[in-house]
Amino acid sequence: MSENETTAAPTPEPSSPTARTRAIKTRSIREAQDESVPEAVERRNPDRLAKALEHARVAAGIAHENRAKDILLLDLRKATPLLDYFVIATAASRRQANAIAGDIDAEMKKRGERKLGMEGEEEGSWILIDYGDFVVHIFSGEGRTYYALEEIWGDAPQIPWRDEPAPAAADAASPEPPPSETPA
Repeated sequence: MSENETTAAPTPEPSSPTARTRAIKTRSIREAQDESVPEAVERRNPDRLAKALEHARVAAGIAHENRAKDILLLDLRKATPLLDYFVIATAASRRQANAIAGDIDAEMKKRGERKLGMEGEEEGSWILIDYGDFVVHIFSGEGRTYYALEEIWGDAPQIPWRDEPAPAAADAASPEPPPSETPA
């Protein structure tokens, strides 16, 4: 060999994933994302917007039923063109966060809502469920403080997520005062 020639070490073949590894990755991707619709939904459709708000409120209600704390529903329509609503809640434990996420996902499937993705179930400090028009965030206390989404999206108005009784209905529920007993 001459001085200018170098011997190149043979490059190792890239290791290919085993069939088992591929199956695990494929299965976890399928579980995290439902079958998605191939075309985009028109954002200006008022029916779609009303449905997104209704489903976001249902998700917040499920979080409340599962004893989540500090539940917020933020209206992001003027803040970003990507989605309409955030539901933010705090869970006391990873088990509680997973229960909330599972119940929300099951209810949304019953209602025909397809999730685009779900992340964070393993770690437990932040579970995110993306339904396209709205996104549900379930945090641990530390995770919520660290990520501070309500501060990042501080300009977004909060929407009441509970059904508030109408004033007329509240008045109708109160008993009428007894008729006056003054002589006529």
